[in-house]
Amino acid sequence: MRVALEEPMHGSGRGGVSTYVRNLIRELPRLAPDWEFFVFAYFFRDYAEKLARLPDPEGYRFSRLVPRWPESVVDRLEWNWGVPLIRSCMRRHRIDLLHAHRIPRKPPKPCVATIHDLFPVVHPEWTSDFLIDQYERILRPGMARVDRVIAVSEHTKKDLIERWRVPEEKIVVTHEGVDRDLFRPLPEAEKTALRKRLGLPERFVLMVGPFDPWCHPGNVPRALARLPLALKDVGVVFAGKGGATRPEVERLTAEEGLSARAVWTGFVPQTELVGLYNLAEALVYPSFYEGFGLPVLEAMACGTPVVTANTSSLPEVAGGAALLVDPTRVDAIADALRRVLDDPSERALRVERGFARAKELSWAETARKTLAVYQSLG
Repeated sequence: MRVALEEPMHGSGRGGVSTYVRNLIRELPRLAPDWEFFVFAYFFRDYAEKLARLPDPEGYRFSRLVPRWPESVVDRLEWNWGVPLIRSCMRRHRIDLLHAHRIPRKPPKPCVATIHDLFPVVHPEWTSDFLIDQYERILRPGMARVDRVIAVSEHTKKDLIERWRVPEEKIVVTHEGVDRDLFRPLPEAEKTALRKRLGLPERFVLMVGPFDPWCHPGNVPRALARLPLALKDVGVVFAGKGGATRPEVERLTAEEGLSARAVWTGFVPQTELVGLYNLAEALVYPSFYEGFGLPVLEAMACGTPVVTANTSSLPEVAGGAALLVDPTRVDAIADALRRVLDDPSERALRVERGFARAKELSWAETARKTLAVYQSLG
C-alpha cells in the first residue's frame, strides 16, 4: 500500500497541521512497516527554507513527493478549471490512497481528508479572505467527493454535521496527541539556563499564541491584576507570533502595571516551548474557539496546571484535568489562576490529572486510528 499525506506549506509551515502530519509520518511506518508513505506538498519558491525550519522525524521510512508545480497554478487548474492535476500525479507515482487537507476537485480513489476545525465558517469575522475562500471553494464541496472525513475532535465533527450537513457515518474522530518524548518534565539545570537566556520572571503564567481576538489575550493581564497581594510577583510570558491584538494587549499590560513582569518571546520552537511549559506556574489558554488545542495537552505532559476555556473542543481535550472558565469573564480567569497558584492541593490535583490525560492522548493512538480508516477503505 502506497499512501500520500498532504502537508500544506502556507505561511510559516509551523502550525498545528504540520505538527499533525509530522507525527503521523513518524508513527504510521511503525504500525505498517510493509507500506510506503509519502509526504505530498506543492512547490513554493521558499519550500527549502520552510522545510529547513521543520526537521524531518529521524529513523522512519518515508519519501517526499513535491511536483514542481507552483501552488498558485495548481489552484487555478485543479479547483477553478477542474483539470485533474493531483489525480494524475497520484497515478504517476502509483499512490493507492491520498490523505488530503485540501480536497482535489477530482480526487483519486480512495481519498481521505482531515478537517481540523471550521473556524472560517463559524467565525468569518475573525478570518482572512484567503481562508474563507479555501473552505468555501475547496473544502465544503469536497465533502461529497472524499470517501472518509477525519475530524480531530467531537466538536469538529459536530460542526461538520451542523454547518455542512456531512453525514455522520462518513466522519471518524481521531483525537490529536502529544509527543511525551519531547513534552516532559525537564531537569532543573535546563530550566535555569532557559530562564536566564530569555530573561524570564521568577514566577509567571504562560499564554501560547496566536494573539488574535478569539483567544482573548487581553483578559490575561486583566486577570493577573486581580490576583491577591501575595501573588503580585507573578508575571506573564506571551509565547508565539504577535497577532492582531498585540498592541492592545501591550497597552492593557502597561495600564495594569505589569509591563516589567511581561515578556513577549516571539516564535518559540518546540524544543524551547517545552522549557517554557516547565518553567510556567500555569498555562492560561482562554481561547473561544479551537478545533483541538494542542498547547493544553503539551502543558499537561510537562506537569503544568492548565486554565482553559469551557468552549468549543477545549473541555473535550482537557478531559477533566484543567480548570475550565468562561473566557470572557476576567474574574473567573483570575479565580482559577489563584487556585492553581496559591492552593497546593488544587495544584497537585491538576498536575496529577494532567499527566494522566496526556498519557491517554498519544500520537501513536492517533496513527492507529488513522491506519484503521485507511484499512477500512481497502
